[in-house]
Amino acid sequence: MPRLNVLVEGPDDVRFFERVLVERLKNRYDAVRLVPYACLRRTAVDRLLRGFARLGEAYVIVADIDNEPSVRAKKRVILNRYEESQPGAIAVVIMEIESWYLAGADDGFLGQCGLLPLPSTNEVTKEGFNAIIPRPYLSRVGFMLDLLDGYSLERGAERNRSLAFFLARFAAIDK
Repeated sequence: MPRLNVLVEGPDDVRFFERVLVERLKNRYDAVRLVPYACLRRTAVDRLLRGFARLGEAYVIVADIDNEPSVRAKKRVILNRYEESQPGAIAVVIMEIESWYLAGADDGFLGQCGLLPLPSTNEVTKEGFNAIIPRPYLSRVGFMLDLLDGYSLERGAERNRSLAFFLARFAAIDK
């Protein structure tokens, strides 16, 4: 496939994909384009999805599970919101993108911050993440960027089931 269009919710997602996932996705796709969609109107997202289909380009809508009780329920929300979306092109992040940041973070770095590595980050919310940011950090973004230094996708996949699903479904190496 020539290009994968990754629709992400916001800047934290863009940062994570740029630093961690785009290169891995390029093992399968010739090009990867990140499209923040949370601030777009429904009709604009549907026009984008129609355009991707016309061009024969793949896409994936990445969405946090938020308050939905299951991945299936969140997919229904997305399918109802965007008429042009397809179930196989939706990846649900459990719980929120911050859980992916923590999942593959270097254990040594976490230790230096006074944090214990979590065996699973499936339950990490934005609020829980914000609560563990070490005091020396004046910026949430600074901490997030430091988490990505020495990041391991393999470790992340072991600690977060939605990241493992995303990698298996969209980043499998088949070139």
